[in-house]
Amino acid sequence: MPPQIDRTKPAHLHPEPFLHPGVVRETEAGMVVRGAHSIATSVTMADWLFVSYITPLAEGDEDYAISFVLPVGADGLKLYPRRPYATMATSVYDYPLSSRFDELDTTVVFDDVLVPWEQVFIHRRVDLVNAQFHESPSHTTANFQSLVRFGVKLEFLAGLAMKLAEVQVSESDPNTQATLGGDVAAYCAAFDALVKAAERFPLVTNDVARPHPQYIYAGMGLQRRLIVDKMRTLREMAGGAFQNVPSSEASFFGEETRAATERYFQSSAAGARDRIKLIKLIWDFVGTEFAGRQLQYEMFYSASQPVVNRRMFRAYDWAAAKQLVDRCLGEY
Repeated sequence: MPPQIDRTKPAHLHPEPFLHPGVVRETEAGMVVRGAHSIATSVTMADWLFVSYITPLAEGDEDYAISFVLPVGADGLKLYPRRPYATMATSVYDYPLSSRFDELDTTVVFDDVLVPWEQVFIHRRVDLVNAQFHESPSHTTANFQSLVRFGVKLEFLAGLAMKLAEVQVSESDPNTQATLGGDVAAYCAAFDALVKAAERFPLVTNDVARPHPQYIYAGMGLQRRLIVDKMRTLREMAGGAFQNVPSSEASFFGEETRAATERYFQSSAAGARDRIKLIKLIWDFVGTEFAGRQLQYEMFYSASQPVVNRRMFRAYDWAAAKQLVDRCLGEY
């Protein structure tokens, strides 16, 4: 059996060298890179690939302390994508999200790829690789757009929940309103406020303004939990509706199935075709393989929960909070 990789150890202490992208040797033309880079989202549709490390490197990792860009068609660069969910979608009606919005995740293998020196930003400098994201605005600005994206996703989820309530003719029910208000709208509004606060109250360092890390990391810490809870809320609202759907859009066109499908799958608020179209959209958002990937992505793309929590610990203004306590202690 091949040696097991302990990912808690620095790259240079792994049982085999260059499991991660690293410099095998240098030439006059550039550096030669070997190893695997994961996960490169949508690289199959890209022209160029940026390669570096966001996880802090350690002393001894100099072979891996690199930052560069490379054309996706470079010699020796190989892509290993997962299976696209669109290939399993029978139609846009049945899989409205899977068929159109899949971001293909890919492992990139560098089989001794030559990277020209003019495309190299950092070469064998652990300190610079560690600093490029966290001592510059890069990490917070990149994650700000992620929060904006997630806020739009929450708004879309809220729209799905309200449309579902309307199709079920339950939007006037006090219990449904309580669910929509307390379990959906409140969290959507709170997250939107975080995004706006990060923009409205920037952190200015070295004359550069960036969205405030305090609100960025608060949002990152919350979103992995919010997406799980909000998807469960949609599932609970739908109940058994996901199980009670025609096998495909073809049921509305077949001579033997059309009449029964239109009669038995309608609701008092929507015809069968419109009701099933909404149900299938919600299922593609919470239940299909595409939905599972989206859930996993939102939970882990920004690192594990403890890592995000420690970023929040460093970003929060503890001094201001302690000053309030000191003022109180000084008054008696």
